Amino acid sequence: MANAAPDHALSAFTALRDAVEAEYRLRTPASGELAGRARQLLPGGVSGNLRFFRPYPFYTRRGLGNEIEDIDGNRYLDCFGMNGPLLLGHNHPAITAAMSETRELGSLPLNPAILVAAAEEVVRTVPCAERVRFLNTGTEAVIMACRYARAFTGRSKIVKFLGHYHGQQDQFLFGIDGSAAVFSAGVPAQVTESAIALPFLDLERVSTLLASDPDIAAVILDPAMHAGGLWGSNPAELEMLKRLCRENDVLLIFDEVITGCRLAAGGAQAYYGVTPDLATFAKALGAGEKLAAVCGRADIFSVVDPAAAPGTPRVFQSGTVNDGAAALAAAARALSLYREKEAGGEYGQLEQRAARLARGLEELFLRHRIRIQVNQLASMLQLYHCSAPVDFWSAQQLDYEPLELFYLAMINEGVVLSLPTSNHIYLSFQHDDTAIQGILDAAARVLERYDFSAAINC
Repeated sequence: MANAAPDHALSAFTALRDAVEAEYRLRTPASGELAGRARQLLPGGVSGNLRFFRPYPFYTRRGLGNEIEDIDGNRYLDCFGMNGPLLLGHNHPAITAAMSETRELGSLPLNPAILVAAAEEVVRTVPCAERVRFLNTGTEAVIMACRYARAFTGRSKIVKFLGHYHGQQDQFLFGIDGSAAVFSAGVPAQVTESAIALPFLDLERVSTLLASDPDIAAVILDPAMHAGGLWGSNPAELEMLKRLCRENDVLLIFDEVITGCRLAAGGAQAYYGVTPDLATFAKALGAGEKLAAVCGRADIFSVVDPAAAPGTPRVFQSGTVNDGAAALAAAARALSLYREKEAGGEYGQLEQRAARLARGLEELFLRHRIRIQVNQLASMLQLYHCSAPVDFWSAQQLDYEPLELFYLAMINEGVVLSLPTSNHIYLSFQHDDTAIQGILDAAARVLERYDFSAAINC
């Protein structure tokens, strides 16, 4: 879709948006009232920008399996899963049972025994994991992985790729789209000087840079290229990147906050068959509980080992709630469940259901003379409204407002396919064939009920 549209198309789109939002308001009056109160206390009425969408977000009171229920009593098939961590669904009984067993420990015991059990599960599951440190968030995990890399190599610069998001830390809040622009106000320019952004898997440029700059400590990437549009990776290129890093004594870091446990039990490194030196995990690691981890080679972790030999660089890393007992118990049980599901072929089955959903959505839109492209990687999907196939670079020019409105219309039909402002779809193991058909049926109703074709300049 072009950025500019004729006046009649704009008028039709405005009418469509008004109709969809009016229906949403009718369905969610209690959320509308609560949003008004919330805006007096919380910026946008939410605790994070991703949770906001117009005209206002709904507020949830219950979640079970693949469903959530809002405070108006509306039930939704949830395909967003709070941006990915709920791979097992809401309130999985095995997870809640594991967490309940930690009650006697309290919230923050000193060195809970479950800490060791959770670390053992990480080492069993993740190919690169010889040592593990737990933290709270993906942002913290990336900060620490980069700090370990700098301390271990004695170098200061990190190479990242355009279209990759690595959390809220200042040094990486740039290059989220096709430019190297800073992504957020409040980030000092000098903070990003220790990171270098290159086009994703441009191996010639990577090779030249690593050979010419002796101050590169590590290369970091999200193997799904998720923030940039879910473009995925090529195993051969990842293997070549690993070789280039090894030849130049540069560490390779996989940011598996999104891909960890989701592409495979052991993450993207297991899915693609390429083992990095360090990896960061969060999201699905704790099955929705607040937990993250850095894992990797034992020799690298010497920099954070209090018992390391004299002369070893000393990295400071700690945190009061790094080892919350309930979150560790959730992670230990979740990792075991992921391995069981992988052994039973359930990861492959879920990927097939995601493929069915992707093709089904494309066909439904095409029946209404609207072309979309669905990017799918394992159980994740992203949609593009486009007149011709797009890649990462051309997708930067698209208008995403029609898809945002489609997602809101899907909410009106009882499916949170994605938040309107997100375009990230995550299926869980709770999404069986019946759920996939339910999503497609809801999409069919949306496209019949609302005239997207007339309102969109295709």
